[in-house]
Amino acid sequence: MSEPRPMLMIEGPKFSGFDFLQESTGVSRGEPFLINGRRIVLPPKSVTQEGEGDPDTDTGNMKEDGTSLLSHTASTAKSVWDCSIVLSKYLEALSLKKRDFWTGKRVLELGAGQGIVSLSVAALNAQRVIITDIDSAVPSLQQGVKLNGFGSPRVEVTALDWTDRTDALQRAWNHLAVPSGTKPRLDYILASDVIWVEYLIPALVDTIAGLMHGPKTEGGEKASSPVLLLAYQFRSTRSDQLLFDNLDRLGLKRRKLFLDGSAREQDQDDVLLDPEYRKSNLAIWRVWMEQDKAM
Repeated sequence: MSEPRPMLMIEGPKFSGFDFLQESTGVSRGEPFLINGRRIVLPPKSVTQEGEGDPDTDTGNMKEDGTSLLSHTASTAKSVWDCSIVLSKYLEALSLKKRDFWTGKRVLELGAGQGIVSLSVAALNAQRVIITDIDSAVPSLQQGVKLNGFGSPRVEVTALDWTDRTDALQRAWNHLAVPSGTKPRLDYILASDVIWVEYLIPALVDTIAGLMHGPKTEGGEKASSPVLLLAYQFRSTRSDQLLFDNLDRLGLKRRKLFLDGSAREQDQDDVLLDPEYRKSNLAIWRVWMEQDKAM
């Protein structure tokens, strides 16, 4: 008989003071979340939704094979997690360090959840933003795009299941090739708090590798590979090792970014992030393919 799987305990969101709702009721619900001077808003949660996106409540319903009786993936997509706040503020800090850094960039987010990171990079003037998550998260993401005044083709939402990704990746590349005749270039992959269920980690890394290898351009020429910025909250050494082993398996390189100005030699993606958004158990990793190390 196999050993029981350890219960996955996920710390709840700590940045609970932000008000992401568009309409004001006259009651103070906290400060607005601003990126580049622009307020990021989200659609209100439906009271008919099952659960409030707290993975701690879902883990008691984990089946032996690691799946959840209440779709663990769908449940976590309903909350704004700390990693998405920190990564969004990091993207803003990067644009302050390098003026107009995101202008002209094409970006895709994996496991977007409520879409805070994608909406933030859109507010930072990215040229094209592709927001992806499982099918059930798509309607809320589409509503969030509309509420924030973004639209097609600049900001698109598409389903991307890491365990069934072939067609979904092709759809993403099609979005990145708009307008017609444009090369399907991707500059950055963004992901926040997507390392939480162990059995999904290999599929996630394979999806990242698929995006980094990209489609062949006309004439067989390969486009340059995107860089992954992964905001990651430590939860277990086992998950850490599984993530890093799978990155190594596919030859992907990684570097933990410095967010406090302490690096002896500053990397192009190191920033001095406001202490309010730094946490000891949360890091941002830069992941790339070896041939693109000099990017």
